[in-house]
Order: sequence, then C-alpha cells, then structure tokens
Amino acid sequence: MTTQFDNPPAATVRTYLIYVVLDTSESMRVPKPGAKQRSAPLDHFIDLFPRMIRELAANPVTNNLAAVSVLAFNDDAEILRPMTPLDRAVPIGKPRIGFGTDYAGVLKFLVAQHVKDVRAVKQDRSRDGYNVDVARPWIFFVTDGRPFANDADQAKAEWMQYREQLTDPPTEARIVAIGLPGADEDVLWWLATGNEHGLRRNAFISDQRRADPKELSVSVVDAIKSSISASARTGLLSIRTPVGMRRIDGPANG
Repeated sequence: MTTQFDNPPAATVRTYLIYVVLDTSESMRVPKPGAKQRSAPLDHFIDLFPRMIRELAANPVTNNLAAVSVLAFNDDAEILRPMTPLDRAVPIGKPRIGFGTDYAGVLKFLVAQHVKDVRAVKQDRSRDGYNVDVARPWIFFVTDGRPFANDADQAKAEWMQYREQLTDPPTEARIVAIGLPGADEDVLWWLATGNEHGLRRNAFISDQRRADPKELSVSVVDAIKSSISASARTGLLSIRTPVGMRRIDGPANG
C-alpha cells in the first residue's frame, strides 16, 4: 500500500520570463555628426546589459525566480541572449547591422518566441522535479525611433495587431516602452501597457533632446534592473521613471 508520503506532490515554482528588446537601428549605433567616438546609445547598452544581468543574478530573489532574454531588432529581429534562468551564465551576442525599426516584425517575433520559451522553461524546470507556473511576461522595449520598415513608416495597424496578440489573453504581456531622443511619444504610449491599477501606462521618453547617451543609457538600465528586482518580490510590475526621462501622459492624437 502506498500513502501520500510515498509520492509527495511536486513543488510548484513561479517563473518570470523577462524580455529586454533593444532597437539596434542605424540611429542607435551611429554617432551624431561631430560627436566623439562611442557616443552612440547602442555601444553603452551592449556594455551595460551583461553587468545588469550579473547583478540580477547575484540577487537571491531574482536569481531563483527570473529568466531573461535579450532581443535586438532593426530590419529583422534576433536573439542576443536566449531565455535563460539568471543562475546560468550565458553571453549576450553582438547584434547584426541594420537600418530600420520594424515594430511589426519584432512584435510578431515575440508572439511566436514566447510560446517556445514557455515550453522550454517548463521542460527545463520539470527535469528538476518542479511544477512550473509561468507568470505573464515582462517586456522592456528600448528605442529611439518611430516604426519604419521597407523604406516607409509603418502604419499603427501594422504593428498594433501583434502588440495586442501579446497583451491580450492568454499571454497578457506587460510592456514598458522607453524612448530615447528621437522616439515618438504617441507610439510609445500605444505600445506600453498600464500599471497594475490601470491609471497610467508605463511609457517614458527622454526629456532632453541632447541628453548624454552614456548617462541616459545608465539611467535606463538602472531603472530596468531595479524594476525587475522590486517586481519579482511582489509579482506586480512597477518601474520608476528613469533619471532624465518623464512618463508620457497620453497620445497627443487620440
């Protein structure tokens, strides 16, 4: 005869899948005319993201709960760091050179990739004897431009359909949109989701048109890191306004 003690139920572990999506278009990687070397935002983010992940991994709360993937997009989307638990060291690849900011392409890519990532994380954790509860994904979207692909601006309808596939059930992703100088406020507001009380959207933009790229990059990465650390403890996504930025109240054009 067997008892419940012979076959104890598997423990359930909650896992947060976190995506950092980085615009790697031409304006992100090419310094402004007359600017000094390594003054383009992309250089600084590529330097800062590995340090951010190491620091999150050193935090015992986020180390046990979170898996992080880094994606890049310009004309195409690509994975720089596959969705991997923080307790595993995985390098971040170098992005391919591209020119556009294909929002529709990267959001469509995310829709499909999230399904694959959920399956892979569940299989990975189940090998350790856990039942896995995968929380709604968190997406931190960093850009300095408006949707543009195939030498033309992308209409809102082209990319919003994939944004809604991410934010509607069953995925119900939460999106933080972070705009560097040159980003479009309305686009960022429509891309972002609201905070837990639904009062404000997590959409931010630089309040300085000539902000120092390094200082602003550090501020953005620090805000993402602190948000992940604080939110993993509560399960409620919250982000402080990065230094040098302001929250976008709403779209100017409805």
